[in-house]
Amino acid sequence: MILDFFRLSINNLKHRKRRSWLTIIGTLIGIMAVVSLISIGQGLENSVQSELEELGGNKVFIEPGGGVGGRFSDTTFELTDDDLEAVRRVQAVEDAAGLISGNKRATFRRETESITVTGLPTGEQRDTALDISGITVEDGRYIRSTDNSNIIIEEDAAKETFDNEEVVLGTSISINNSDYSVEGIYSTSDATTGIGGIVMPLDQARDVLGKSDEYDQIVAVIDEGFDPGEAAEDIRANLRNERGLEEGEEDFQVRTADDIIRSFNNQLSIIRTVLLGIGGISLLVGGIGITNTMYTSVTERTREIGVMKAVGATKKQILGLFMIESGMVGMIGGILGATVGIGISYIAAYAIQQTVSIPFTPFVSIELILGSVFFSFIVGMISGVLPARKASKKQPVEALRFE
Repeated sequence: MILDFFRLSINNLKHRKRRSWLTIIGTLIGIMAVVSLISIGQGLENSVQSELEELGGNKVFIEPGGGVGGRFSDTTFELTDDDLEAVRRVQAVEDAAGLISGNKRATFRRETESITVTGLPTGEQRDTALDISGITVEDGRYIRSTDNSNIIIEEDAAKETFDNEEVVLGTSISINNSDYSVEGIYSTSDATTGIGGIVMPLDQARDVLGKSDEYDQIVAVIDEGFDPGEAAEDIRANLRNERGLEEGEEDFQVRTADDIIRSFNNQLSIIRTVLLGIGGISLLVGGIGITNTMYTSVTERTREIGVMKAVGATKKQILGLFMIESGMVGMIGGILGATVGIGISYIAAYAIQQTVSIPFTPFVSIELILGSVFFSFIVGMISGVLPARKASKKQPVEALRFE
């Protein structure tokens, strides 16, 4: 009998194609929004977590103040060479280095744009600097301690910053009315430090950015065999002793990759909740559309209901028929919505990869697809409860008289 109900429901939807499709669109939009948001959000979360665990799992990041937004924060407190030495004294720390960063106006071929300028250590700390920054020099060479007017530039910035005027080796970029020669083109695989744009020797960057002896960030590389979380606690204790602070009075922030992942996930959850709420509203509107359509269908099929009751159909059977029909409307919308939502998630993934340059694959699973289709079927059935009850309560004689 259930199969008969499904066959009857499909035939009835075919007879009212235009109205059925207009109703289906409402559910389609809601499921499309929900599926695409879950796919993009979970895929982005998995991708960032994988990148941070792979590239920043053995690092601890120290920043002044509260480290608002996980980036170099503006604060009256500073990280100094004494703080750097205090970090290096921790047993679990293999090595540590400080860096500074800021935005400057740079001119190339009469085009002036804002670009990030980062100062990294050179000389004996060259390998540590490359490790903490995730920099790989693709063309040319890394900066040297003897460089007074030489820089390296990130490959995407070299191609896109100056109105598609590509920066190549040997060309000159002007910052603060001083010319700097491009000695290398680099890529970076580590999103935890946020390094991009122009990189120059630390002392040279201090002059360009107008900073004296402070650091915007200290990055510690944790030796194998030590837990980064425990190392972070030891670093925090050493810095408190260095600064003469009590626990809870810290004017600095110590974070591991896990802390960054947790902060990112919290922010992503808030955004995802808001967007899923919007998707839920779309589903509610779609459900109201199904209810309205089914009420109209019940009115149009009053004589048909009377005939079914006259030949022995029970209230429960009439109720089941109309609820399955409304569920079918929701399910078709769910199937189409899930398909379109997955397509949108792949388009968004491509756009995100072009923007942030990290590997990103949307999250797609059989559970997500089947769950969304089943959910849309339930939404459709619930939306059809009241019209179905109205149909089941019709008296056969009155229904057959209906014109």
